[in-house]
Amino acid sequence: MNKRIKWSSLIVFCIIGLFLTGCAGGTKIAMKQESYSPSFRAGDFHRYKGKKLVLSSFYNQAQNTKTNNYFSPDKKLNYEGNVSLENLYLNGFTKAFKHIGVNLVDYTYDKDPRHHPGYRHGYWWGAPGPGGYKAPKGVPEFQFALLSMTDQELKFKVIVLKEGETKLDKDYTVTMPAAATDNTAELEKRGYRLIDLAFTTIMRDREFQKVF
Repeated sequence: MNKRIKWSSLIVFCIIGLFLTGCAGGTKIAMKQESYSPSFRAGDFHRYKGKKLVLSSFYNQAQNTKTNNYFSPDKKLNYEGNVSLENLYLNGFTKAFKHIGVNLVDYTYDKDPRHHPGYRHGYWWGAPGPGGYKAPKGVPEFQFALLSMTDQELKFKVIVLKEGETKLDKDYTVTMPAAATDNTAELEKRGYRLIDLAFTTIMRDREFQKVF
């Protein structure tokens, strides 16, 4: 009798566990980095056309996300990228900057590290490029970090460096209303609109405009 009770309890717990796991997963919306295309008017940001920029680093610090996933606040919607979230936003911002006419350039490399004593090796955040890498003279470096992320609220940080000095270190918050559909194709577009919203919010910020 006791064995049957134990087995029954175990089965019930397994069913509850599977149910909770399924709920946590929610409706999955596949987001593909190659499918994102800026939907805003490039002409609205003509002030940036022809300017040069180094995309330095993109980093995910958002504790309410997973490597490739972010969710609605109630966890019923699960947006899953085919790359990590930082790479999804790196790819999206790369396309967005090119869309408005910004020339994205690479770091140059000076083999003599004595010329750049403040530079660090490896991955970097909040500082200029590593080792002998440096941005071309006069070209700002752009760094971006996800701080908190749902499909209704995105908090992120932007750092702009120029000539090795921090010119901007600012947190931003953008919001969207709750999804009004369960159509995965429309929800995928919603995910791409969040990229647009983050990017255009930065571009419209007067403090950012002063340093770029």
